Amino acid sequence: MRLQFLRTLGLIFLILFILSNKSYAGPLIKLCLNNDCKKRHNVEISDACWSEVKEIFAPPFPTDKDEQDNIVNAIALIESDIYSSVSKQNPQGSSASDLYTANSTKNNYRNIKKYLGVLLDNYLVKRHYLRKIITQSNWAGIENSTLLLQSLTDSKLYTLEANNSELGASAIIRPYSTSPLNTNNKKTTGNDNSSQENNDFE
Repeated sequence: MRLQFLRTLGLIFLILFILSNKSYAGPLIKLCLNNDCKKRHNVEISDACWSEVKEIFAPPFPTDKDEQDNIVNAIALIESDIYSSVSKQNPQGSSASDLYTANSTKNNYRNIKKYLGVLLDNYLVKRHYLRKIITQSNWAGIENSTLLLQSLTDSKLYTLEANNSELGASAIIRPYSTSPLNTNNKKTTGNDNSSQENNDFE
């Protein structure tokens, strides 16, 4: 009887250990590196990085601003980690920074959707949701895609934009300014010119 009890107890501890490790296992990111993004690079967020990401969102009772800060900090960590992993697999030996610099602005936008999707899918982001994908024109008339977030507490709108300056630079969240001259709304289910935009967070 005692032996059976010990075996059962050991099995329970083993299951708890497996579940604990699984909760810290990094999710998969389908990274866009080539221009048309038809062939994606499947890269897992490292366990160490994912553990850090979860720690960012661990403090209880965040404000909307707290969560926005958490989002951009988490995205910066994930982005650096993912490109570092790709760099180690790259036969040409390009550094993570070079791979990021060589990537297109459009792909950076596609990828930031994936990073945000991972945070949403794992219920780390709880105070905002992705409302739409929009395109905005800067003063030079250059269009860039961005993500429109909405607060669940006060319904305020914010844009989440990729920061293309360098690898690991924090993404930018700012209040959404409605201007018919520089903004085109685009539904999250829409397609772009490169076969399907894949707006679903895979």
